[in-house]
Amino acid sequence: MQGVDVTVRMDELPPVPIEQLAYDLRRLDHQRRNGPMRYSEKCLAAVMRAYDIRLQLACRCLGVPEHLQPLTGVDREIERLRVEDRLEAAGLALRGL
Repeated sequence: MQGVDVTVRMDELPPVPIEQLAYDLRRLDHQRRNGPMRYSEKCLAAVMRAYDIRLQLACRCLGVPEHLQPLTGVDREIERLRVEDRLEAAGLALRGL
């Protein structure tokens, strides 16, 4: 899925309840930090992709600007941290599974 613009695909999806997005983000965060997925590059990449997509959806729900899609590497990591901080400031609990 490298190079695929998921923004267009996300526009076609029905709205996801923010509670479901929060649950998914906590679950995926736990998997990327503690699960066996972190030992496999492919699995970790899939978890991170799913995490980023849900971050983008949560940002849309809460009106938080994000720029994850065009970024890669360290720049994407920094943007991910910024987005997580902004979502938490907006009241979304991202940690706790």
